[in-house]
Amino acid sequence: MTDTTTIAAIERRLDLRATPERVWRALTDPEELSRWFGTSASFRPEAGAAGWIGYEEEGRFHLRVEAVDAGHHLAWRWAHDADTRVDAGPSTLVEWWLEPSSDGGTTLRLRESGFLAERDVDMNTYGWFDELADLANHLASEAWQRPIRRTLELRADRDRVWRALTDPDEFRAWWGADADITPGWEGWFNFKVHGRRAVRIEAVEPPRYMAWRWCSAEKDTPLSEAREVLLTEWVLWPREDGGTNLHLLETGFMAPESRKDNDHGWDHDVLDDLRRQIDG
Repeated sequence: MTDTTTIAAIERRLDLRATPERVWRALTDPEELSRWFGTSASFRPEAGAAGWIGYEEEGRFHLRVEAVDAGHHLAWRWAHDADTRVDAGPSTLVEWWLEPSSDGGTTLRLRESGFLAERDVDMNTYGWFDELADLANHLASEAWQRPIRRTLELRADRDRVWRALTDPDEFRAWWGADADITPGWEGWFNFKVHGRRAVRIEAVEPPRYMAWRWCSAEKDTPLSEAREVLLTEWVLWPREDGGTNLHLLETGFMAPESRKDNDHGWDHDVLDDLRRQIDG
């Protein structure tokens, strides 16, 4: 058996405009859960309660609620294998923390731990990328609050794609600005045409996940002073044919104009340059 201490947990943070009460309901009401997490659910937010998350093709993944602090913290343990009791095989622990933000929204934190294999981390890295995108979309009260989402189907293998995202010279070639792609680095994307935009590298998890937070709409504005700070996430999924599906997600929009600008920018400039950088 693989030593679980060598396999990192999955940790994510999502800044939502919805109130903590609204987010809590999305996490704990079975009808709400089934709208963004799987396709069906049985859930009761009480410690010790049994439940499940259902998927049309994969079946039901059974869970047991481990801890509840209503409106603030929720933890469940769920089975690795479909249609299997929690204690009958491998399982992981999923934890959620909700904090009110100064603008009336919610900072939602997720942590999943206890993985037995790197392949499981791959699977759930993409799984949470997908589910949290659906949660952000579910909680959006306006169309322009919904995430931007794109997928590039690339011929190159995952190591090649990862290098394009994280090597300084390669990154500059398609993005148009320098950055130190290490967790916690904070600085500026200094674009020749658009000027300086504040950025902080949020996560670097080779070779599967990378994310940054940045202020795309406000020039020369530090993140601490910005009205809108976006989260840009990348997930790399290796295909059986040797290629890679590169998934992009961007969330946190506070105005329709910035979403429109970035929607256009990803489609007509950045992703085309990235594809040429990787596949030629």
